Amino acid sequence: MRCRIIITILTLVHFVAFAQKASFKGSVIDSMTGEPVEGAAVCLSYNIISYTNNEGLFTFERLEKGQYGVKISHLGYKSFSDTLEIQDTVYKKIRLEPAPIEFDEVIVTTRRVDRFLRDSPYSELLYSRESIEKKPFASLPDALKTEPGISLVREGAWGTELNIRGLSRENVIALIDGNRIATSTDVAARFSMVDMNDIENVEIIKGASSSIYGSGATGGIVNIITRSSRFRDNFSLNGNVSAGYNTVNRSPVISTSLYGGGPVWSSKIAASYRKAGNIRTPAGELRNSQFEDYGLSADLSASPFTNHKMNLNYQLFKALNVGIPGSFVFPSNADIRYPDEKRSLFSAGYEIRNLTPFFYKLSMKYSYQTIARNVENIPHIVQYIPGTPTSLARRVSVLKITPEADHINNNLQLQGNFLMNGVNNLAAGLDYWDRNYNGFRKKYQRIELINDQNEVVNTIDKTIGEMPLPDSKYRDLGIFLQDDYVFIQNRLSLSLGTRLDLINIQSEKTPNPVYEIVNGTINYTPDGQQIIWGKKDINDRAYSANLGIKYSLNESLDLTLSLGYSFRSPSLEERFQYIDQGSYVRLGNPSLQSERGSSADLGIRYYQADFKVVSSFFFNYFTDLVSEKPAIFENRQALIKTNIGKARLYGFDLRTDYNIYQDFVLHGILSYVKGDDITAGGNLSEIPPLNGNFGIEYKLFRTLEAGLSAEIYAAQDDIAPFEISTPGYAVFSFSINTEPINISAYSLRIYSGLENIFDKNYRDHLSTLRGNITAAPGRNFYIKFTTEF
Repeated sequence: MRCRIIITILTLVHFVAFAQKASFKGSVIDSMTGEPVEGAAVCLSYNIISYTNNEGLFTFERLEKGQYGVKISHLGYKSFSDTLEIQDTVYKKIRLEPAPIEFDEVIVTTRRVDRFLRDSPYSELLYSRESIEKKPFASLPDALKTEPGISLVREGAWGTELNIRGLSRENVIALIDGNRIATSTDVAARFSMVDMNDIENVEIIKGASSSIYGSGATGGIVNIITRSSRFRDNFSLNGNVSAGYNTVNRSPVISTSLYGGGPVWSSKIAASYRKAGNIRTPAGELRNSQFEDYGLSADLSASPFTNHKMNLNYQLFKALNVGIPGSFVFPSNADIRYPDEKRSLFSAGYEIRNLTPFFYKLSMKYSYQTIARNVENIPHIVQYIPGTPTSLARRVSVLKITPEADHINNNLQLQGNFLMNGVNNLAAGLDYWDRNYNGFRKKYQRIELINDQNEVVNTIDKTIGEMPLPDSKYRDLGIFLQDDYVFIQNRLSLSLGTRLDLINIQSEKTPNPVYEIVNGTINYTPDGQQIIWGKKDINDRAYSANLGIKYSLNESLDLTLSLGYSFRSPSLEERFQYIDQGSYVRLGNPSLQSERGSSADLGIRYYQADFKVVSSFFFNYFTDLVSEKPAIFENRQALIKTNIGKARLYGFDLRTDYNIYQDFVLHGILSYVKGDDITAGGNLSEIPPLNGNFGIEYKLFRTLEAGLSAEIYAAQDDIAPFEISTPGYAVFSFSINTEPINISAYSLRIYSGLENIFDKNYRDHLSTLRGNITAAPGRNFYIKFTTEF
């Protein structure tokens, strides 16, 4: 009886929520070619959003009758806006006009609500699939390095990291489809563990302007959105195959994707493979910079009811024999590589839209992600210990060090979206994520006993088992609210976000060394064993908030102001790390305080039919900023994590595009940041120099796109005590691409270019800081073919 009552109630709720009679259908085509536009965003009155399928079709079912504002946009096109009266079934065919300049009329989701990028009061940018497809990039940071405020930190061809306005690694949250990529950020190359050919868009918030992602967003947020299929009116299949090659490291790249779907289901399967040799630089080959990797992903969506969507997603990315030439943790002559590194992700989500006019979306998602990180370090260290009257001399060779670790991440999200009075868009929810760390390290030594005649009289093989970090857990439960309110239509809007985080960190009692094996005999209580880390249970609680205001003086000029209060609870590595790889000893600190940051960002944006300027001026103030300080530990040089006190970062970044004549477009990007250690005096470390990217793009005969660009970096002399100055430089590149060439049911595009045309020998400041990379990649010719069917 009780079961029948529940079923009856659910049926009535479903009937009340979805028994609408009006519908809006249509198609979107290119006004020049007449071809359908796939992936165009169709937005009805702030909150109801859909996307066109591969045939350019879209459908909104069971709408409330009434008047709707309609806005349709896609990268590379001018947006379309209209007002429609929808009382029954309305069908509309929309022609989008190509535009040489992007006007930020694209949907982004970084604020947990679907909003147009131009409406954001924060410093946001979107890097599109169309830009990624233009060349076979080695990693995501390689693709993003020319965006304003974004810098590349190179540790080889494969191992790269992003620096956003002077902050990186622990201060930048990395997400893939909204799921954290949480692992060691020292040399783990988290942004490299993503299939470049499976990326749809990359959404970036620069600075601490958003509080709704919790700990770690003091420097920014990078959300990687992978490609997925869309529902179709009728069953159909389509896909693509691409192949490319880079000469700078003799790297072939091949990938393929297949998409299928029907009215109530859609699916995708994608795969890729790459293999690269050592990078060639003008100063010679960058030793130990080779890599090999492959990716596999699958996505399945179903719509069991109208306005209901279920999604299952699986991702696997594995790298083999990856060289690490760059980290200063290791001795300069060491050979370090990842024998294998693997990331796997499974996620399941369910979404219900249009429950009521007020409660328009409910979403739930769970993800389980594992990252296996294994390192092999051959340090080439030989130490000679003189003999004494009672002992022979010894020659100690460190043969190999093999750290390995598993990082297991769980993420659970529950979110509701509400629209009040048609102009107040509220997102509220719970966000739980955790990271479980289990790691171990083996050090292999050979000890040779030498007599007075310099003869080896005995050899001892020793294996030392160590735990550089204790087995530990990091748990974070966050409650967040994000409210976007339109005070005056197309004139004044406000965004307000807040979040409360409850954090728990636990670690196990950890002896070091754990054991020693001497000539095959194991000893679990070796000489010198001590408890490095005791059992810890640390609780942390923090609040964060952000406020953003956007004011449009007229149709062309927008002013924005965003204020943020952020925090970052130190990571497991920062609290417990103990690494001795033969160079510096690196130590964590369990007593670290959480970083606190206050930020302000003033934006000026100007849009005209042939001209665009997007600029930001920012200021960040930190207390208890975590950094490494040189020290002496057990008579060894060491770098110890510490709260350095007060610090500030300030600067600006801007982008401008100017359609000077017909299909000729000028681009300009300029970025500057200054970092000050207020407490100790002097400069913060890892601050990029003043830099810019300038170029021109143009179309030839309406069938070819060509571009010439220059990356220009000033000298960096504002350095921290242990850094070295970097001279300025300029690097020029050229590209030429075809427009789609249609052959029957196939479409072919060819992308090619020449990077570092003059084979300039230069040092990138941020990459130099990481160790032995004293020369950047030299001249590189690339070519890429993409076929869609």
